[in-house]
Amino acid sequence: MKRNSFLLLGCLLVFGCVPTKDEFKNRSVESVYKKANDLLKKKEYKEAASEFKDLETLFPYSSRANEGQVLSAYCHFLASEYMSALREIGIFLRYHPSHELVPYVLYLKAMCKYMQVVSVGRDQKTALDAKYVFIELTNRFPESKYYNDAMKRIMILDDIIAAHEMAIGRYYQKNKNALAALGRYAFVADRLMHTRYAKEAMFRIVECCRFLGLGKEAENAQRSLEAAFPDSPWTKKSALLMKK
Repeated sequence: MKRNSFLLLGCLLVFGCVPTKDEFKNRSVESVYKKANDLLKKKEYKEAASEFKDLETLFPYSSRANEGQVLSAYCHFLASEYMSALREIGIFLRYHPSHELVPYVLYLKAMCKYMQVVSVGRDQKTALDAKYVFIELTNRFPESKYYNDAMKRIMILDDIIAAHEMAIGRYYQKNKNALAALGRYAFVADRLMHTRYAKEAMFRIVECCRFLGLGKEAENAQRSLEAAFPDSPWTKKSALLMKK
């Protein structure tokens, strides 16, 4: 038994899980919190993240431990260290799924992904990931103070996703692959009708249908465009196209 205890202690020391006496000396929960908070105010985010993390590491049973973990993630976010922030967030959500800070932590998780969304011409997986976390937040906590901002960001992300789909659709259409283009435009028209790209998507559907010889489908698409956006320039352009 004694031998096993020494082995366990040795492993913990090797992996840095056991604080030394010097780490505890002259340190209290409030002193660590104050130092971390002072570093945050000075915008020394990396150092602040480390100090806030110490609240959880050195004083895991204190009332500040959970707050320290969340603030550590927040400081990583401010330092643009999004992967480090997401790692802390993942641990927190795994062990504290019902904590009162969960709405904020979900918002912070979504923002970490949101800040990594790249240009329209690239893969939109990050945009979709961010959107799904914002949706989770709004569905689970509709009364949260983060709800309105989350909804606004969902709309922005939908615009980015729609722009990406349209760019690919135009590429296919330019290269005479109207069927593949049609799938991209239909996605925007069906699922992202609230975005600024919906009008153009519906017009492009008319174009693709005519190119593919789908006269009836083109007429249906034209009627849908007129019903949804009667005064749009895309509707007028579509009407002229159908007369040819």
